[in-house]
Amino acid sequence: MIDRSGSDRSEALAATALEHANDAIVVATAPPGDSRFTIRYVNAAFEAQTGFARAEVLERGLDVLYGPETDRSVVAALTATLQRLHPVVADLRKYRKDGSAFWAQVSITAIRVDDGSLVAIVVQRDVTERVEAEAELELLSAAMDYANDGIVIFRWDERQRGWRFRHVNEMFRAMTGYDIGELIGRSSDVLLGEASDTELLQTFRAALAAGEAVRGEFAFYRKDGTVFWTELNGKGLRDHTGAVAHSIIVYRDVTEKRRREQRLAFEADHDPLTGIFNRRFFIRALEARLQSGVQSRRDIVFFFDLDGFKAVNDRHGHEAGDRLLIELTTALAARFRRSDVFARLGGDEFAVLLADCSLEQGMVLADDLLGAIRAFGLLWDGHTLGVRASVGVVEIRSSDAGAAEIMRRADEACYAAKRSGRNRVVAAG
Repeated sequence: MIDRSGSDRSEALAATALEHANDAIVVATAPPGDSRFTIRYVNAAFEAQTGFARAEVLERGLDVLYGPETDRSVVAALTATLQRLHPVVADLRKYRKDGSAFWAQVSITAIRVDDGSLVAIVVQRDVTERVEAEAELELLSAAMDYANDGIVIFRWDERQRGWRFRHVNEMFRAMTGYDIGELIGRSSDVLLGEASDTELLQTFRAALAAGEAVRGEFAFYRKDGTVFWTELNGKGLRDHTGAVAHSIIVYRDVTEKRRREQRLAFEADHDPLTGIFNRRFFIRALEARLQSGVQSRRDIVFFFDLDGFKAVNDRHGHEAGDRLLIELTTALAARFRRSDVFARLGGDEFAVLLADCSLEQGMVLADDLLGAIRAFGLLWDGHTLGVRASVGVVEIRSSDAGAAEIMRRADEACYAAKRSGRNRVVAAG
């Protein structure tokens, strides 16, 4: 006599496990050569999930849960795959007894028994929330791709303590030149470069991690290495636990606006012909130097105009005169320090502010400047064009009332040089 007690216990345990599984489980069979499956067993989770009592579905087909939105082409593909004894996993739209629809993830394994019949074990999980969330995300993604601004969703990486690209819209891809796949999972550090304000970026990142809003202009770099400026607005997003798990940032490309502002700022302070500083900037720099309040400092101002420049214009035309001014100022600017202010005041009049320079040093530098002007020549239409200069030198005094007073004294020294025969340097008394 065969002892089946061990086998019986195993079968009982298996039956108990199936009955108490968290997922709905269906066992169905199909006779040899037939693709239609008949339900032979469902567990308690199936009853709870579908609203059908066990007796209501036994001996019925699997289509008991199908409805108008069930994709029959997917069902046909699953059935064909099962006939080859390949396991399948798919999401299907199914219907409960009360007619309400839900999304089910079905994992099916089929085995063929001795008589040629197929036995299918179906594990069915309600994934409605996941599928609908994915559909909502897909809709959001499609909407984001139609936006005129770059939009990025970042996720917080706790292990790396940093933000990683989670979702990128089409405009951001176009803005940066990176394919979306090249960004997902990476830090935004990939977009940083020399012009990027990393200190400001760290402030932004910390604010996002605290769930706060951020706003500002920032320089990033495209994949090809070119810089672009963005106006960014973002906020850290809290999850259901209150932790900041994601952030969303909107990037608006303001590169052209930034360039226009920089161009306007440059034009406001620079001479349009020569590119050196203009009178407005020079006076402002001089006033700032006077107001800095360091009594022991010694500063010098040169004021000079070009002797013979009018003759160049009269004989060779204004185009030649303009070219001479451009080339001459370029040559002279290379002689000054970065801290010096070299400006065209108008016409053929120029000024230089030399910070931390004694009168003795200033006179030597003025002589050098005069020599450089004297040595300069512009080849134009077969002629070598040149000019000379009369240079007035002023040492700034603590008694000077302001920039206007200093410029008056410098101008007087320049004209004293002219009266003394031109092409020379005169220091103001």
